[in-house]
Amino acid sequence: MLGPHDSLTALAPRLCEAVRQLPGATAGNRREGQEYCGLIYQRDADPAFFASQPSSISSPRQLPGGRKSCSVPATVSDPEARSIRIFADYHSHPAITTFSNEDLQAARQRFYFRVMFNPICEVYLYDFQERPVYELQDGEFKATRKITDDRRGE
Repeated sequence: MLGPHDSLTALAPRLCEAVRQLPGATAGNRREGQEYCGLIYQRDADPAFFASQPSSISSPRQLPGGRKSCSVPATVSDPEARSIRIFADYHSHPAITTFSNEDLQAARQRFYFRVMFNPICEVYLYDFQERPVYELQDGEFKATRKITDDRRGE
């Protein structure tokens, strides 16, 4: 979908702008709202970042309070890459929110980092191993809080 970008801080806001144009991406918590998710990756030995096309595949279960979900793809198909290194998953929230409790759960961890953005393109990064949450501010990720074991479900 997007790339190459020389850094995650360059890719993330552009990714948000592209995803927010998709149907339902800015519909809030109404029934019509839609989360989109995908993967952020690097090709071969190139340090540049790319973003996969977003998926709109949602969880079949209803979430309380009109919350949305999205099933993150497991792989990327990029015919221009001999090898792919998945750096993070990403997803959008159709309402102006930050990470949900579900987003922070250890049981949902598949990749080292998770990127989330909302309709006004506030961008957040969660480091599953070290547990800080960062917000993209003035072109760099700044730590805003640290996630505890109970929030991670551990």
